[in-house]
This record gives sequence, C-alpha cells and structure tokens, in this order.
Amino acid sequence: MKKSTRALIGMVMLDLLILCIVGWLVMQVKDGASLTVPPQEAISTITSIGGGAIGIITVLLLLAFFHHRRNGN
Repeated sequence: MKKSTRALIGMVMLDLLILCIVGWLVMQVKDGASLTVPPQEAISTITSIGGGAIGIITVLLLLAFFHHRRNGN
C-alpha cells in the first residue's frame, strides 16, 4: 500500500473516531449522564473542539497525502 493511500485511510479513520467520540460525549450530556451546569454550553464547547480537531487532522493528512503523491509514493 502506498504511503499516500495510508495517509488518506488514516485521515478518514481518525475523523470517524473523533466524530464518534464527540457524538458519544454529546449524547452523555443530553441524557444527563454527565452533569454540567449549562448543557447547551457544554455541547457547544464539545462540538467546536471536535470540529477543530477534525479540521487540523484533515489538513495535516491531506498535506501528507499530496507530499507523498508528489514524491511518487
């Protein structure tokens, strides 16, 4: 398997993992399992941090993909 293909597969897998974790945390807050004072603020914070993490990982691994593709890997 080429390095560029591994970068794309890794990007998708990490994005899905973060998405699942964020979804689980939001469900915990909505169900009341995680007690927070303002639930809407907690959900907003969780989703903004998760979205930022997905964005950073996607950009880094897309840069790695194009770098490996340019080098012929």
